[in-house]
Amino acid sequence: MATQKKDTPDNFLLLVYRFLSSYKLATVVLILMTLVTLFGTLGQVNHGLHAAKEKYFYSFLFTDKIGSIPIVLPGGLPLMFILFFNMVLGAIVKVRKRLKGLGLLISHIGMLLLLAGGFVTYAFATDGYMAMYPGMKTNRVESYRKWQLEIIKLTEENKAEKLFVYPSEALQSIKSNEQRSIPGNGLPFDIVINGYSSNAMPVPVSAPIAAGVQAKQIDGFKLAPQDKSKEAEQNLPGCYLEIQPTGDEKPIETILWAGSYKFDPGEKPMPFIFEVEGQKYGALLAKKSWTVPFEVQLDEFIFEQHPGMSMARNYESRVTRFEEGKSDTSLEIKMNEPMRYEGYTFFQESFGPAGSQPGDRMYSQFAVANNPADQWPLIALCITGAGLLVHFFMMLVGFVVKSFQSKSKPKTA
Repeated sequence: MATQKKDTPDNFLLLVYRFLSSYKLATVVLILMTLVTLFGTLGQVNHGLHAAKEKYFYSFLFTDKIGSIPIVLPGGLPLMFILFFNMVLGAIVKVRKRLKGLGLLISHIGMLLLLAGGFVTYAFATDGYMAMYPGMKTNRVESYRKWQLEIIKLTEENKAEKLFVYPSEALQSIKSNEQRSIPGNGLPFDIVINGYSSNAMPVPVSAPIAAGVQAKQIDGFKLAPQDKSKEAEQNLPGCYLEIQPTGDEKPIETILWAGSYKFDPGEKPMPFIFEVEGQKYGALLAKKSWTVPFEVQLDEFIFEQHPGMSMARNYESRVTRFEEGKSDTSLEIKMNEPMRYEGYTFFQESFGPAGSQPGDRMYSQFAVANNPADQWPLIALCITGAGLLVHFFMMLVGFVVKSFQSKSKPKTA
């Protein structure tokens, strides 16, 4: 009578457990992650940093070429998930718990924390920027790359009241040849977006380049799609916008272009103004924005150049942080000394306007990051390093003990 082999899996779950905890799987994953890192690093040259991250590290699959040979590889996201479960099962659950392996166990916990931190950053971190001239105060952060359609109401006092926002995720999903109708949701008109392009340029019909643009002409201009910029922050989207009043008034058409948005923090956005039923409205492509739970005022911006050169030697900002119910806090934000507060990190990023010289009125720009796992990599590296120190110390102690024991044994003739 045939008997079942001892090492044959009893069921499917056991088979899956052995596969996920195997060293062979870990080896394959590490090789694939090395390839993904290589392709992602080289891809930054042609695609830019943000696009390379999206294609190679935040995707489940990606295609590329080695010479003229097309290849398909798993992206960094699933590989990190597989490696995480492999380390949990193989290095934490499956391995025998011995005092001798304590250091390696601690090190693996540190590496697991590092992988977990990467996922938390991917899923929950936000980033943007805040730009101010001295004397300005704000709590609003703008996105680098995400644009949204905003419809605003202009009051008799020329104040703007935001009424409607078509979010960036929906806006960017519109194809260049697609027409999308959007209900006004209580507004006396509906909205039609046509020919959205993530990077575009209005060109006058009199320009030679306009002859090759297959698009509608409005007020002597056509919207010409452009190749995406290597750096996603430099893309300026555009679209054709049609306002369709629900009453008897005629539709209103225009070209909306992000380049009409004033990027200088001292200027206000320039919307397209139109009127429906005697009420003035504005429409514009604006950067997605959000607020932080405190205000920051730029008190002074310090800019220094290398002598005889246009290269910046140092630039820093002296700011005051305002928060309701708390005393005001004055501090400095320097190139390598960010402000960390309430989970937000303010880095001294850049300055403007372009071509400014010492003595000119300049604004300071901060990169603002909100990452729940901001300090996880540091903690993970400390844990991993501590585990390796414990492991090496125990190995050293074991080696010394064995050497002492071998020397203390009596020699036989």
